[in-house]
Amino acid sequence: MKIHDIAIKIIQDSRGQDTLEATISWDNNGQVMSASASAPSGKSTGTHEAFVLEPSKALAMFDTTKQDILTKEFASQKEFDDFLIAIDGTENKGRLGGNLILVLSLAFARIKAQEEGKELFRYIRDISGLEIVGNRMVRYPIFNVINGGAHAENQLDFQEFQVIPMGEGFAEALRVGKEFYEKLGEAIRQKFGEEHVTLGDEAGYSAPFTSNEEAIALMKSVIAAGNFPLRIGLDVAATGFFQDGGYMVEGRRLSSQELLGMYYDLIYRYNILSLEDPFEEEAFEDFKTLYQRLNQGNLDTMLITDDLTTTNPKRFEHAITEQVGNTILVKLNQIGSLSETLRVVRMAYSNNWKVIISHRSGETMDDFIADLAVAVGAWGLKSGAPGKSERLVKYERVIAIEEKIKQGK
Repeated sequence: MKIHDIAIKIIQDSRGQDTLEATISWDNNGQVMSASASAPSGKSTGTHEAFVLEPSKALAMFDTTKQDILTKEFASQKEFDDFLIAIDGTENKGRLGGNLILVLSLAFARIKAQEEGKELFRYIRDISGLEIVGNRMVRYPIFNVINGGAHAENQLDFQEFQVIPMGEGFAEALRVGKEFYEKLGEAIRQKFGEEHVTLGDEAGYSAPFTSNEEAIALMKSVIAAGNFPLRIGLDVAATGFFQDGGYMVEGRRLSSQELLGMYYDLIYRYNILSLEDPFEEEAFEDFKTLYQRLNQGNLDTMLITDDLTTTNPKRFEHAITEQVGNTILVKLNQIGSLSETLRVVRMAYSNNWKVIISHRSGETMDDFIADLAVAVGAWGLKSGAPGKSERLVKYERVIAIEEKIKQGK
């Protein structure tokens, strides 16, 4: 494929922060066609994520590389992505920036899908190198309904309090999620007063809870009252409250073993389905110990790595070897290109790990991750609470894809 032109501009994400959008055009037998992609940004980020170049500097850097891209033909996604990675020439994409490489990679994927006459999810599946049986979809949406940690201004140490619908069908799961979200909002406003309830970065509720368990208990009571087919998940993001070798939780300093005991107790009493980043981002041994404890207890809780692995093949390989969990959170902008992301997904499946495709706290209206989640048959799609357009657009895209699949597209 020969690229006709590329334009990069600065837009704002859902937090009002500057981010990048790329538009790539190509000549389809005299008709110029184009596609765009934008980059999300994370507030709670792992140390080992791809470097994010300040958007205005990324524009200047792009000007120095644009002609190199336009003068070359690219036969595949990997060839395009590898070309950008080679131009960058650094371990963490520190020259071009992972955000610049990402928007170019994703926009290129969209024009290649156009060229091949495919829906984006079909194109991604075809290049993924995965053996996906039939039209397997992403299985579960994961709704972050109460925000804490870096995503809200409240006293909650844990970053995300999630619900995961256990029924069949993504459309029904979204309906249940929306209904629960409304009922939970009513319960929180009744408990704390309307004036004390706001929304966090990912559209989850923020309120003056005095403990993490208070939030979990309220969620459980709303689930029980409405007989909702939901289970609870937690993204602890423990790096955010790790200080000087210990964890500051609700004003108390806990060792990793004390924190592990707290988790095990919560998991047992609240039937927690998933636990993400329970320890800080270098604590491979603590993850391993908790995972062994969960297995010994025959609990079905998924132990999810995010900051620990940062969608990075080298970090993930170490996590697999050490047997520190069973599920990896995959974020495109942590590694910086579609091809590298797919490599990590292949690693996960070949080692019997589950995959959850995730958004970031600073999002745009780009719904690429929905196509990615369907393409790789992910266990889950995590895109925040069903309460803001930049979150809903991802879930709704999955439902639209379901309809296209039914129509044989």
